[in-house]
Amino acid sequence: MVTRGILLLVLAALVTLAAQDVSTSPALAQAAPARPPTGPKNFLGRSHPGKITRLSDDGIVVNLRDGGTQVVQFGEIWRIRKAFASDEPAGTTVIDYANNRLFVATPFDALIADLGRKVALTKLTAPNGDMIYMVASKVTDISNALPGLHNPASKAVIGTRDGTQQVLEAVDDAKKIISSAHVIQ
Repeated sequence: MVTRGILLLVLAALVTLAAQDVSTSPALAQAAPARPPTGPKNFLGRSHPGKITRLSDDGIVVNLRDGGTQVVQFGEIWRIRKAFASDEPAGTTVIDYANNRLFVATPFDALIADLGRKVALTKLTAPNGDMIYMVASKVTDISNALPGLHNPASKAVIGTRDGTQQVLEAVDDAKKIISSAHVIQ
């Protein structure tokens, strides 16, 4: 026969277990729903930024300083920006393509001028005030930035198949900028 004291001890143990932080339980952490990737999976040139050697008919040819050559196809590029995060190599240009990120030791303005002759680029403003360039043909949607979810300064979110970019431009302005993009002749 179970005594009242044992029942109280079992009940107290259950209450203690229920009050624990769910993040400390591996079983509960694994039960969380899977989210789609929100950023690049592969980072090339983080330790040793690559150097662009030429533009081929298909893409940008990059010699990686830690060995090998990488060809970034024009059709896969969706964003180009200057490195700005603390964990990114200072003074490099970041090329986001497919679900990859490549750091190159190439001047930003020169790369934009060269790449603008191959693909239609749009110049937008990131929330930190830096200019970013997105390939117009890769844009899939433009929506309003949501308070509490996006940077407070952002007015619009530009979506692509491979990632998103928050911008300071309003949705209507971003749509005009993207629709007017053309290849530089």
